[in-house]
Amino acid sequence: MITNSILAGIMIGIGDMALMSCDNKYIGALLFAVALMSIIFFELPLFTGRVGRMVRDGSYLYCFFVLFFNVIGTALAVWGYTLLSPENRQKVLAIADQKFSRGYIALFVAAIFCNVLIHLAVNSKHSILTILCVMAFILCGFEHSIADAGYAFVSGNWKNMLIWLIVVAGNTVGALLTFYLLHDEEDGGLEDGEA
Repeated sequence: MITNSILAGIMIGIGDMALMSCDNKYIGALLFAVALMSIIFFELPLFTGRVGRMVRDGSYLYCFFVLFFNVIGTALAVWGYTLLSPENRQKVLAIADQKFSRGYIALFVAAIFCNVLIHLAVNSKHSILTILCVMAFILCGFEHSIADAGYAFVSGNWKNMLIWLIVVAGNTVGALLTFYLLHDEEDGGLEDGEA
């Protein structure tokens, strides 16, 4: 679980890199989808894909550890990206300032909408819908806690790290709402090992 959760975080960090490296936001959003598609294909644990099941099966501790190790993976990947050039570090810091200077309510709502789309992306069983859901959350400016973790933690700003917790809370609410609206009592949702 530890290595797979870190690897899932690294994949999301690579998605962040792709997004930052593209001048065309549509191509960047499309390339970011490679991260989630890889996570689903290799059945890696990703917090935003699992948190909807948390209340139903009582796996609070498991979800916390997945979140923790996803953050480590993403932060390592984004930190590695900043080592490639000073310009990359400036990009990361600028994005962190932009993301975490939004109002708290706006950040929370953007995180809820993000995880509605992530839940649909992970559970759709259709690659095209998965890609479109990922592109939609990026192009709409919604907030993904694991993707945002790289910016929050690499920035070294404690305020950003605390504000990032609002994104975690919003993603959790969005996932739980979507989970309970789309799944009946007998439906377990994702199988163990899937995003």
